Amino acid sequence: MMRTLVVFANLLVLLLIGAPNLAHNQATRTQQPKSAADEAKDFRAYVEKRLKKDDKKLEDICPIDTNIVARRVFKDYGAMFIADSNVEFPPKCVFRDENEVTAFQTNLDKKTVAIGARTVELQETAAEALEDAIKAAAKQGLTITPRGASASRRNYADTFRIWKSRFDPALAHWVKNKKISEQDAEIARKMETIDQVAQVIEWEKNGWWFSTGMNRSIFSSVAAPGTSQHLSMLALDVAEFSDKRVRKVLNEHGWYQTIIDDTPHFTYLGLSEEELPKRGLIPESKDGYIFWIPNISAELPPKKDKADKR
Repeated sequence: MMRTLVVFANLLVLLLIGAPNLAHNQATRTQQPKSAADEAKDFRAYVEKRLKKDDKKLEDICPIDTNIVARRVFKDYGAMFIADSNVEFPPKCVFRDENEVTAFQTNLDKKTVAIGARTVELQETAAEALEDAIKAAAKQGLTITPRGASASRRNYADTFRIWKSRFDPALAHWVKNKKISEQDAEIARKMETIDQVAQVIEWEKNGWWFSTGMNRSIFSSVAAPGTSQHLSMLALDVAEFSDKRVRKVLNEHGWYQTIIDDTPHFTYLGLSEEELPKRGLIPESKDGYIFWIPNISAELPPKKDKADKR
């Protein structure tokens, strides 16, 4: 009996000693700091609040509740709408033609930067940040150079040409594989560009991808005509995108990867990384890269039950 009491007393002591530690461990588990994704504001709400200060409405710039193309552009390329106040974002998320693009670009404060044998043209604040990043990279023995001849500023015709380079071969592929009829394909070829983009969005819902390899969305590597961040002169395709050290330098100077799978593409936001979640962006990790994308639920379901108006 005495031995049983001693054993019980020892167990009680152990439990009493362990209880505070157990409580501490439980508190530690429940008080872990929130991630950037957890802390992120709602992207749409932030943009709407920002526009309201200038007496503007989201529906006038990017009618995501009534237009399937605008909805997709806002979700995939909308990061530029939360950029620093020194950045001039476009008056609409889908330029309809060359005249609209030219009118916007003409009124921007622009700067040309010579990098080796190439030159890039960007909004002035973006260009100056790039110059600072190039100098900082050089101190580490690194280079930051443009990837391709159209790595920065583009016109509407550039975006249309790149779009067609994916659209035409993919359409022929899916016709050959009897997923899309020749009749529907011919109709799509003759559509207005914005309607053609809307049709591709619908086809890709079936897994009929329009990228170069027909294995992922066309929007992972090319923007629809009139929607590219290159038109706003806030984007640069970087040759050294795969170097983690280069990405870090660019991030420190306000340049971020914002389009999943388009790894060479960097967008100038002019903000510190800590500021991005406060403006509705969340970090998405894929294949070793961090993409800062809009914090938008699901597929942006419309607030009102309206048919798409293109």
